[in-house]
Amino acid sequence: MRSGSVSSSAPAAARPAPARPATPSAPAVAATGAPFLGSLSLGEKFVGVGAIAATVGFFVPWISTPDLGPLADLLGKLGPTELNRISLSGVDLAKFVGAVYLILVSAIASGVLLYFSKGAAAPQKLLIGGFQVMIGSFCGPGMVALLLFVPLVQTVASTGLWLLGLGFCTIAAGGLITIGTFGKTAR
Repeated sequence: MRSGSVSSSAPAAARPAPARPATPSAPAVAATGAPFLGSLSLGEKFVGVGAIAATVGFFVPWISTPDLGPLADLLGKLGPTELNRISLSGVDLAKFVGAVYLILVSAIASGVLLYFSKGAAAPQKLLIGGFQVMIGSFCGPGMVALLLFVPLVQTVASTGLWLLGLGFCTIAAGGLITIGTFGKTAR
């Protein structure tokens, strides 16, 4: 007699690994965006390009220069930095002034509004176009005016500031084109 019970278990059948879904090809991925792009008007496409440019411009250096000149005194409050060479992006400036994140949030909000406008009727597209003009006017025209007409800004401005300013101007222009397009059909 055996003391205690001995459990015998049948060997588990080897289960095949679940099949991995095939990775879609680049043309297949591009084909999924084609209906969305096809449903957008010219003004909405402008808004999309502007939202992408403004978002990317937030992360690219706004100020990049080997010699800050008179701007070094203004930036001296940033802490112990090497003032002979500096590069600041929107993220760097937002560490000191949190309100700078409103610029990024505005660019993202413009993209979200664009996404929701794809299935909207003409009156809703007019309203969204109005919001796009407001978002684009937030800092685009003023920033481009500074970049074009203020010598101090011209000497220290980098690619990010240009992308940001032109991106927001493109958002405003796209909103105006959308209003012009759908304003005729909403009557």
